Amino acid sequence: MNEEILEYKKIIEDAVELLGYTSLRYAIFEGETNHKVEYQVRIEYIDKHYEVYATSERASVSGKSEYTEFAPAYKEFMYKLQLMVLRNRRRLRDGEPSEYHSLLWDK
Repeated sequence: MNEEILEYKKIIEDAVELLGYTSLRYAIFEGETNHKVEYQVRIEYIDKHYEVYATSERASVSGKSEYTEFAPAYKEFMYKLQLMVLRNRRRLRDGEPSEYHSLLWDK
């Protein structure tokens, strides 16, 4: 991993920690096939572009977006994390099971 990507990884990790999102399932520049699990938000740097997507059941990919610049990819990654929190809070409110356990929505 080059120095620029390592710096971007630190920026994302800092934001995730500040928001209290560390209990969420996410992967930051881990490689497309590494550490992939169900209901996870991922950001990757592949072939000179950034990919941001979520996984669903059986770690299948959904909603993949590609960006040539870091800033919009970072924004999309953080937005998808926020949506994960909101979606699971709504599921529990409506009497449905959450996708997985997290202190951000389990009481």
